[in-house]
Amino acid sequence: MSINPVGSSPLQSLNMTAPSVAGGEGNGGAWEDFSVTLARQIKETDRLGREAKDLTDKAMLGNAGVSIHEAQIAGSKAELHLRLMMQVRNKALDVYREIMSMPA
Repeated sequence: MSINPVGSSPLQSLNMTAPSVAGGEGNGGAWEDFSVTLARQIKETDRLGREAKDLTDKAMLGNAGVSIHEAQIAGSKAELHLRLMMQVRNKALDVYREIMSMPA
């Protein structure tokens, strides 16, 4: 009996790939992939925040072509992305604390 996937993987929507369990592609392997992906997502979060602020400013000033709905959607995207990054940070801190509490 096989289980077929329902939709796309959450990792695919973030342009991530699962790290290989076998070990390594050199010096860092999966950690390098994770750090590159994390840096890219931080930059994307910053970009979305700046874009949301810009659209909000334009909508508040009444610039033609920018509706309040577009600004609201951009703000919601930026907030959601920031919440995701905060959850990743919290999970990383939990893992770090757990590792540090292990006996040597």
